[in-house]
Amino acid sequence: MGLFTNNKKLCPICGSPTPRLLASAVDGQNLCKECAGKINLPDGVQDGMTVDDFREYINIHDANKPLRDSFTETYRYNFGFFKGALLLDLDHQLLRLGDGEAVFAMEPANIRSFRILEDGEVLFEGEKGNFRSYKSDIRERLKELKPRIEEYKMLRHEYEIMAEMERNREQNGRDNDRDFRDRVTEPDFNVPNPVDKFTVEIILEHPYWKNFYKETGAPKFNSDHPSTIDYLDDYTQKTEELHALAQNLMQLIDPQAQEQVIDPHASAQSQGTQSAPQTAPVQTEDPTVALPKYKALMDAGVITAEEFEAKKKQLLGL
Repeated sequence: MGLFTNNKKLCPICGSPTPRLLASAVDGQNLCKECAGKINLPDGVQDGMTVDDFREYINIHDANKPLRDSFTETYRYNFGFFKGALLLDLDHQLLRLGDGEAVFAMEPANIRSFRILEDGEVLFEGEKGNFRSYKSDIRERLKELKPRIEEYKMLRHEYEIMAEMERNREQNGRDNDRDFRDRVTEPDFNVPNPVDKFTVEIILEHPYWKNFYKETGAPKFNSDHPSTIDYLDDYTQKTEELHALAQNLMQLIDPQAQEQVIDPHASAQSQGTQSAPQTAPVQTEDPTVALPKYKALMDAGVITAEEFEAKKKQLLGL
């Protein structure tokens, strides 16, 4: 114990020996392993703390222990490798902003509101008494990109034919077409993805955590075989996962709030006719919602694969 701890430098919080190496510190004073293990603070907050500030933090963290002990994960949203996760305990109405024993368990009173954004545009948002979903114009964006994708596929097809002809020439012992590389350039796929990233923002009422902000990646075109239909399938799956996150957060904030669906891309006249709150069922023929349902019917054997493909084309207007 003496080899790895310093009995002369004691923890200013509990008086225990502190680590000789890689010790966490507050106001220039090293903390023992146990006190350091209780740290769950936003970046930079610990650096501005005095010892008294940190002692108050430890008291608040210790008072939170019964909630942490009762927390049983019922839902998790992962942001990606090494990007963290959101954990919910819907049975006990608790939220944790990540894994780990030190992470605070927060109650509904700690959550003011949330937003889930697509490249800065709100997809879902909620607060006490309000839960809103916004329809995306992803289909229109994909239609705009489709000519560029078709052009790339044509160029790729032509290139592969020429490359195959050159390989056959070599295999048959003929002279190489010296001008092949000069005449035929392998095409690059440079069509931008319609969405760059999604963002989850949560505004909190907590002594130390005031907000939570995490980014998560969006689908990407397959550069070898780009397809607007495949992209929309991936986009639909991603947004359905984010919709489920929004619904679960609302179960903590206000389980009685009705979901309103808003189309920010509708014409002014349509917006006027849709000024009254709309609940989620009006979204049934939105492809981002309808496609997973029809796929589930296909997987269950209720409809055939051909019927599913026909329905998909109908929903996408293809």
